[in-house]
Amino acid sequence: MAIDFDESQLDAITGGDPEFEREIIEEYLASAPRDLQKLKGAVLANDVTATGSFAHGLKGASATIGARGFAAIAFELEQAGKQGDLSRSGATLDRLERAYAELAALLRSRVSKAA
Repeated sequence: MAIDFDESQLDAITGGDPEFEREIIEEYLASAPRDLQKLKGAVLANDVTATGSFAHGLKGASATIGARGFAAIAFELEQAGKQGDLSRSGATLDRLERAYAELAALLRSRVSKAA
């Protein structure tokens, strides 16, 4: 799966400042795994409210930095939580975890190139 990442979005929020971009990426890489774990726990507990809430937060942070594909998958989980139906959320969560691995590799590459 090729990750859908909008570099222009990240450039827009950082103003093209490589140091600020590095800070934004490092903060995202520090917080996203924790948020993903919370989301996973909510899905496994069949907690529709928490699933919707955690997925919403992850979607927003991801969209802000330009991770459109990842945000779209998080949106699917957010909607499942809001609709009260997590029956297919296990497969969606698997897709989200695989997408995060790709996204994290892409972001780490951006940071190392900017260093």
